[in-house]
Amino acid sequence: MARQLTGRYAAAKRIALAAMDVATDERDALIAGHVVGDDELEREVRWMLEAIERTHTATLPFAPVAAAPDLSGHQAQATAPRNYRILRVLGEGGMGMVYLAERCDEGFSQQVALKFLHAAAEGSPILHERFSQERRLLARLEHPGIARLLDGGVMDSGRPFLAMEYVQGQRIDEWCDARAMPLNERIALFLKVCDAVEFAHRNLVIHRDIKPANILVTADGTPKLLDFGIARIIEEGGQVLATATAAHALTLAYASPEQIEQQPLTTAADVYSLGVVLYQLVAGRRPYQHLVTPHLLSNAIVGGQVTAPSRSLRELPAEENQPRRRIPADIDAIVLKALRRQVSERYASVAEFAQDLRYYLARRPVKARRGRQWYRLRRFAQRNRWPLTAAGMVLLAVLAGLTASLLALVQTRAAQRLAEQRQHDLERMVDFQQSMLQSVDIDAMGHAMIRGERALVLARLGDPAGQAIDRAQLDQAFAGIAASGPARDALDTYVVSHALARLDKDFADAPLLAADMRQSLARVLLTIGSYGHAAEELRRVVQVRRRRLPAGDAALLSARIDLGEALYRGGQPDQAAQIYDSTLPAAGALPLTDPLHVAALSGRARVLAAQGQLKQALERQEALYARLAPQLPATDERVLRLRRDRVETLTQLGQRDRARAELEQLVPLYRQTFGINDPETLATTLTLATLLYSQDNEYERSLALAQDVAQIRQRRLGADHPATLQARALAASNEVRLALDPTTMAQVHERLDAIIQGYRRVLGPDNPHTLDAMNDMVRLLSKQDRYDEAIAMERAILAGRSRTLGPDHFSTLYARGSLASLLCENGQYAEASTQGEQVLAALRRQLGEDHPMTLATYDLVGRIDAGAGRWAQARDAHAKALEGRARTLGDTDAHTIESASRLYVTLLKLRDTEAARRVLDTYLQPVIAMKPDTLNAGMRSVREEALAAVGK
Repeated sequence: MARQLTGRYAAAKRIALAAMDVATDERDALIAGHVVGDDELEREVRWMLEAIERTHTATLPFAPVAAAPDLSGHQAQATAPRNYRILRVLGEGGMGMVYLAERCDEGFSQQVALKFLHAAAEGSPILHERFSQERRLLARLEHPGIARLLDGGVMDSGRPFLAMEYVQGQRIDEWCDARAMPLNERIALFLKVCDAVEFAHRNLVIHRDIKPANILVTADGTPKLLDFGIARIIEEGGQVLATATAAHALTLAYASPEQIEQQPLTTAADVYSLGVVLYQLVAGRRPYQHLVTPHLLSNAIVGGQVTAPSRSLRELPAEENQPRRRIPADIDAIVLKALRRQVSERYASVAEFAQDLRYYLARRPVKARRGRQWYRLRRFAQRNRWPLTAAGMVLLAVLAGLTASLLALVQTRAAQRLAEQRQHDLERMVDFQQSMLQSVDIDAMGHAMIRGERALVLARLGDPAGQAIDRAQLDQAFAGIAASGPARDALDTYVVSHALARLDKDFADAPLLAADMRQSLARVLLTIGSYGHAAEELRRVVQVRRRRLPAGDAALLSARIDLGEALYRGGQPDQAAQIYDSTLPAAGALPLTDPLHVAALSGRARVLAAQGQLKQALERQEALYARLAPQLPATDERVLRLRRDRVETLTQLGQRDRARAELEQLVPLYRQTFGINDPETLATTLTLATLLYSQDNEYERSLALAQDVAQIRQRRLGADHPATLQARALAASNEVRLALDPTTMAQVHERLDAIIQGYRRVLGPDNPHTLDAMNDMVRLLSKQDRYDEAIAMERAILAGRSRTLGPDHFSTLYARGSLASLLCENGQYAEASTQGEQVLAALRRQLGEDHPMTLATYDLVGRIDAGAGRWAQARDAHAKALEGRARTLGDTDAHTIESASRLYVTLLKLRDTEAARRVLDTYLQPVIAMKPDTLNAGMRSVREEALAAVGK
């Protein structure tokens, strides 16, 4: 009997596999020809085919799970966590079971959806990680269109659970079909789903499994997005990298081509899935629904040949399409754009997808069909149907008596159209010229000019008799020329100023038009760095518009904002503040997302920071960002600049942890928006690398980022461009920190010396960048025990800082502190103590007790006192440094552990074993217990210092 059943199963399997690759209308004949009247065999074959077809909409991979126990009685109650009482099963997925449960807590009762892993899945680390990921993602998503996470954790048995908002509703497609909803109402409902997905994207979360089964509509018509079980956070570069936890977890019928091909994902994957859902809502079926095997379906999706929804609807049998709906061409175009095979050809974001649907509902031209003139005219007519009809009736009524007037009107309109066309052409020409001049890289142009001039001078000075030219003297002469100066002067004098001189003559009869062109040229001056000239021209624009335009006119407001920016960049923050204050009333009357509103408020905050009012500037920046973030995409240029301003303010306030957290999000957004080669992207990346180096001792990652920026800048600007040297210098700073063996130190010494010489040639010996690079050389010389050379170079750095910045400037004090540290390491404690106390007094006065630099100087003074044998004074200084660093940075910060190690040694010298034991237990033992292979280079060094302090 068993042999007979096995043979029947094998036969049924062969027939089902053969039927998988034939068209649906040919399948019945194929099955009938194989089963030859065997009803049992035919039922087995059709059961297998039905199981295969269900894989279209099932979440992959399928994992065998144990049968769910009956959870309606005491057994179910015993498995429920905390104060939950399970009522009934709601559903089952590839990862777990979902139950309707009631939460009873101190008289409070609430129905929730309680989710557990399958019993058979509890042993899978992959599914455990996906379950934990779902909880983390839901915890950061608070939106009316997303089912909320209410509770979660682990039961006493170790089994994880999630308690989510219970959504009582229908799948979105079934909800629409049950109410026979018209097309526009379906789209309006779908737009609410788009809002929820866009909110998730703004919070850097990609859902990756959007389908009707994960969108439930409540009785009041509110759609709720469910099941973030395979969602992922957007990583650096705007992508979700493939992981073991979800490499194949997808719903095939709604998956994008890149999901099937297991490529790195972006938000475009959700755009594609939303496109499939919209296709199903408007056409009543999915794309490729006629394909019945996973193999054929996957090939079709990757191939990208999608039938338009309207054509798919027409191909349905008449009984399945009653009443027959009509799908407009606009909807076809929108859906097909969302389902493009190439990511770059789809909508750039869900917000752009939704905007096109809103344009359709408003009867405006949609982006998916942009460029078709007759189509745009037709949409205009549809939007204005009744006004145009009324106008036509009036024209017909008076046509006989107003023929002459009508002809005159036609001529007037033709003249008006011609004038409008010419105005449009003029605006395009001005915009092109402005953007062309603004895109000129002044620094690159200036360096090219200087190199050319230097080569020309060398050629002219060459002596036929073979006498050598003093190249060092020539290099020194050219080093005194600011690279951007010649290029800026040439553009300003021979291009912009020449055009400005023509305005007064050629546009004397059109002062407002002249003002428009003057403002455009002033923006070019702003871009190339001619701030004083730009401010002068913008004042003239303001005067003209103030005489001829209302006080709140947008053009007048725009000119004032540009003027404020020119004064701010030109180093006149007080005057800039007055100008910005004059813009605030008019800007406040505009919508929040209006570019002028944002520019006025963010510009005023930048000026506050320039005036030293950092806390007030930060308050304004955070308040403006909190209002803008929900209304604009994260990649909007205004939002990005505001966040960059906030990073600079946080850094100046010493809140570097917050600044770094902000930059970690900004760098991938800049790369996504502007590209990796854009100057703003490179500057933002280098700022992050600087914080990683100076704040968190993450030298390896900082080195990698700095080297990437240096390579790109060197290709574009050359090796000696100041921007290239800046990135090369930061890379060298990290290499100095990481260099351990003599060979590596010698290689780093050679590279760093080349950078210093480059700075001296290009910027001069006293330039801050030159002196910063010399600081790194001092550190390297110290690591090589070449203290006499290091001290001599540090004295030169201190002299240069004092000459250019004065004795009390922060950078001068830093140089003096470095000198004190070197003198201490070389055993010159008397001078080291004098220098250290001088620095400490100045920093306490200027920056306060809790500034990182002040606390570092307390630690320096403690080291000097310890070296001189003044253990009591060393104890007090190290204790002050440890208390401040623990309070502001935390107990496990590298700087905190550094101070703790030194205080521990000092307390042992003073035989204060009880106090030493407290320091050991609180600070040193936790870091000693860390695994070295999990730490970065900076923390490994700190751990080694802690081990040395306790004698291990």
